[in-house]
Amino acid sequence: MRKKWRFGIVGAGGISEIHIKTLAKEPRAEVVAISDLAIDRARERAQSHGIPHIYEDFRDLIRRGDVDAVIVCVPNDLHAPVAIEALRAGKHVLCEKPMALNADLARKMAEVAEETDRLLMIGQNNRFHSEISLLKELIEKGKLGQIYHAKTGWIRRNGIPGWGSWFTSMERAGGGPLIDIGVHMLDLTLWLMGFPKPRAVFGRTYGVFGPRKKGLSSYGSINERGVFDVEDLAVAMIRFEGGTTLTLDVSWAAYVERDRVFVNLFGSEGGAAAELHDRKVTLFHEEGDTPVDSVYRPARRDDRLHLLKNFIDSIEGKAEPICTPEHGIYIHRILDAIYQSSQTGKLVELD
Repeated sequence: MRKKWRFGIVGAGGISEIHIKTLAKEPRAEVVAISDLAIDRARERAQSHGIPHIYEDFRDLIRRGDVDAVIVCVPNDLHAPVAIEALRAGKHVLCEKPMALNADLARKMAEVAEETDRLLMIGQNNRFHSEISLLKELIEKGKLGQIYHAKTGWIRRNGIPGWGSWFTSMERAGGGPLIDIGVHMLDLTLWLMGFPKPRAVFGRTYGVFGPRKKGLSSYGSINERGVFDVEDLAVAMIRFEGGTTLTLDVSWAAYVERDRVFVNLFGSEGGAAAELHDRKVTLFHEEGDTPVDSVYRPARRDDRLHLLKNFIDSIEGKAEPICTPEHGIYIHRILDAIYQSSQTGKLVELD
């Protein structure tokens, strides 16, 4: 009989609902416990989904012998401490993005995972979109040749989440859209490019809408007594070993035509554009000397479920984890450098 992997959910906020529904689709998984400091919120999730055990303190959850793996769904500042304690308690960990607040904490998480011989995977679900998987296949088949430049971004017109909550606190979130959604775009674009070694970073962040309580989204609740001390728009340019470059644009709020989630790749033999909102990939190439645009619209698939399947397959030794701690550390080094560059106004060189 196939083993059921028993999961505990730490954090009962909005993202936990997505994970619980995803776990219900995977026959090898079941949720046996959930915890949240807001115990009523945890109780509500548990009652909605038939989760038998509820805790206020996540430490009581990870002490359970019948919990094999933990999904970390807490605010960013708690990712590292919760994941580390869970790993030391012998649990496999799937941690929501960003991996941590900075590269140092991300390294500590990776070290503990290695020490405890437990799987630590980061929830970079956008890698599992059908459009991105198709684009990865095109690259591996040599359709683009050598990629020498990329442009990527996640642009929202009115998308500031939970003004005054932990989302808009630098101390708790580590930043605004750069660390919230920019982390996704950096991760999937650099994964497509094969993670070239970063050499120099220049970045700039802006807080234009948030301080005026403009550009708010319907996600999260407003806390009038809270703070907004993060950016609402960030831009960056990264230079890699060998001269390859990448530009990044992310915003929670901006006067733009429309929301966009995009990746553009420039290669020696072809180019490609993925528009995740439009669910399509376009390959720019030539047939003879004639320019050709080939448009692909792959069937939609459940990216979260494919992430979960890879996590469980990796625990069972049937696959290698697609989103590794090393990738998380790599991305955090770039994020840290963008924030540093914005503060100093100078180019940040990386070893």
